[in-house]
Amino acid sequence: MPSLLDLRRTAAALVAVAMSAALIAFAFIISDSARTQMQTGARLSVGDASVVVQEGRRANSTEGALDDSLVKKISALDGVASVRGRHWSVLVLDLPKQLRNATHIAVSAQDVPTLSRFTTLSSGRLPTASGEVAISTLLAEQQGLSVGNTIRLTTNDADDNAEAPHSAPTVVGIVSPGPDTEVEGIGAVYATTDQLKAMGANTSYHQLYVTAKPGTDTAALTSAVEQTAHAVQPHALVQDRETVISQRSENQQGGTMIAAILNILAPVCAMVAVIVIATTFSTLVARQTRTIGLMRCIGTTRRQVMLAVLRTGLITGLLGSVLGTAAGTGIASAVISSGRFADLEADQLTISPVSLALTIAVGTLVTLIAVLRPARKATRISPLVALTGQVASVKQAGRARVWAAVAGVVVAGAGAAVIALGIQISDIYVTAGGSAVVVLGTVLGLPALVTAIIGLIGRVSSGTRLPVLHLATRNLARNSGRSAAAAATLFVCVLVGSALFVGLSSLNASFESILGHSSPVDARVFGVTPQTNTTRLTQQIKAVDGVQDVTYVPTLELTQAVDGQTKNIVVDVIDAKAIAPIVRTTSGLEDLDDGTLIVGELYDIPDGSKVTLTGAAGSVELTARVREGWGGVITPATAQRLNGDAPTDTTMWVRSTGSTMTPATEHALHAAVRGQELMVSGNAAGVELMSAQIMKMALIVCLVLGSALVIALSGLANITDVSVLERVREIGVLRATGSSRKEIRRLIVTEGVLVAAVGGGLGLLVGTALGVSETLAMAKSAEGMTVHVPSLWLLALFAVTLAVGLAASVRPAGRAASVPPVRALSEE
Repeated sequence: MPSLLDLRRTAAALVAVAMSAALIAFAFIISDSARTQMQTGARLSVGDASVVVQEGRRANSTEGALDDSLVKKISALDGVASVRGRHWSVLVLDLPKQLRNATHIAVSAQDVPTLSRFTTLSSGRLPTASGEVAISTLLAEQQGLSVGNTIRLTTNDADDNAEAPHSAPTVVGIVSPGPDTEVEGIGAVYATTDQLKAMGANTSYHQLYVTAKPGTDTAALTSAVEQTAHAVQPHALVQDRETVISQRSENQQGGTMIAAILNILAPVCAMVAVIVIATTFSTLVARQTRTIGLMRCIGTTRRQVMLAVLRTGLITGLLGSVLGTAAGTGIASAVISSGRFADLEADQLTISPVSLALTIAVGTLVTLIAVLRPARKATRISPLVALTGQVASVKQAGRARVWAAVAGVVVAGAGAAVIALGIQISDIYVTAGGSAVVVLGTVLGLPALVTAIIGLIGRVSSGTRLPVLHLATRNLARNSGRSAAAAATLFVCVLVGSALFVGLSSLNASFESILGHSSPVDARVFGVTPQTNTTRLTQQIKAVDGVQDVTYVPTLELTQAVDGQTKNIVVDVIDAKAIAPIVRTTSGLEDLDDGTLIVGELYDIPDGSKVTLTGAAGSVELTARVREGWGGVITPATAQRLNGDAPTDTTMWVRSTGSTMTPATEHALHAAVRGQELMVSGNAAGVELMSAQIMKMALIVCLVLGSALVIALSGLANITDVSVLERVREIGVLRATGSSRKEIRRLIVTEGVLVAAVGGGLGLLVGTALGVSETLAMAKSAEGMTVHVPSLWLLALFAVTLAVGLAASVRPAGRAASVPPVRALSEE
């Protein structure tokens, strides 16, 4: 049976399949390469060890430690070449308790690393004596530390253990740790064994790496090491090399943020591609109605008709998927090889045949699914109906459109109710589910909605005032199904884009406010004692460029009693009026008075409960109020009753001149207190990192949406081109009755721009509403989160949408304008 469809006209579907397959292949390769990166890192962390022994003692256990005596026993086993012990403990920054929930407080204490191609020294030198430490680049960025600063450290039980060590070693070097140093994702401190002991770190080994002699059976060696280790520590975990590598790879975060965003947005391109493919084949089937009817008259069965359409769809899907997969592979290879994407390096590029095959299969399957409806529609063309040139009556199409609109209203209404529930309970997942339902309902009702809007525009634009616009609306309304399909591609693109832009803009605009509520002080200087020369310190800090003002807040170490349970507590003594010029907000201190204790949820004190605080001068019973952002707070009058006139330690609070403290100002603060056993804690590095992440996410969203708009462009151009071919007689009549080439060109361009305006406008409205809903759902969980609609970004997105409609119609418009009247009037 000959082909029913014009393969040249399937170019739009081919482009749609290729671009969506390219994006899917790109996302797969990024994910696979990130997985290779993690596996490579896990292998480097194990080194040449064949067996790894992991510390397994529980708290207060009487089991033996992984110490030098156990190392000697394992070294004496047959087949063992060497045993390497590794120290590792978790310490905390020596900060007041109220800051520990909002600060990267946990740090890992480790042995001095061996420098390699992966682990390098960024600045300074490695520590060689007590009182010296090197820190990781992550810790340096988080705390704004540099060589010469001191870092105040203590153990995790310092709140309840009066004998816990408090150390302030000097930073002599900053290390950029590689995977061979086994990065845990938290800041690290590197020190000699003596200094680790002085800081309170565990000096027994955390892990033992056993290297086997060549030819040694790994399973037998693992069993022997396990027996030896369990004789000392029964709960020690003994594993062979491959098991450890597998576990460490899995424990790392799967993929990267960029790969995750690509995996989320790739279905958007696939959805747009489905709409373009389905519309393209529906248009081609409609154009071949008479041909299909004639073939049915000479004996062609429905099955043969369907197979003819599906065969073309299969060829289109397979060819487009292969081309797209090749393009996506090439782009991913070039990007990763550059070494500037997602921290991936050229030697980590991983192109999996399974992923490529899956991409081709998905692209082909998506194409076949999209072609099913046009293929079924082609089988319904009977010989008699085909010869009349109509597939279905206008009334039948109108009834179907009405029922679809009713279903869309019901589904969208249900989704709106779910969104309202999600906002009420502050659950972003419930809100996201409701948003998906609203989108589904809107897509169902889109044909009726597009027809109604175009009809309204047609009634507003009278035939005499705006004749071209009026005629364009009538042409679009005549084939409302095709117009709605063309608008749907742009609707999906703009909806997703506007929703993401609103969310990202709200997060970016609210970040400073959120930060102000969680940490209302720009920076704090810790370690100020009664012996500190505060006058000189104030002069030093105020002399820093970017510092506006400072104040001192006393800090008391007290004992709390709640429901018969007693523990230590650290509180700040705050006069709300005195600190107002220094802090970003005083929200949360409204209930502070002489009978109130302000605490955060971290303190595990129920709101409204009675708390007895005991200090050097006496005890006071207070009512607890749980308010976030301040930690433990009492008034100066209450502090006087608890501590009397005894001298206390204080913390300097620093206010910067800008809306937030800049990294440069924070680094200058560190330099100002260098050598004084003081430590600065600020949030400038976190703010900068968060802003960079938001911008990176916005860039990726723009790139993916750009790809989706190109797919939509190809589909819209094809639809407009076919529409021109179907209306050759009509265009000829217009030309014969005096319409100029310019007017014909304007008519076709107006139709394309009008479809883009309707689809983009609806996507903009619905997407903005959904973005606002998601932001409101987050508002209660993230105090300070406010809705921000990026008007300029949304207008730019709408302008791009109009440009897509214009670009898609320029070539068909030129073709329509070039048709001579005589040829047009002779067309069948």
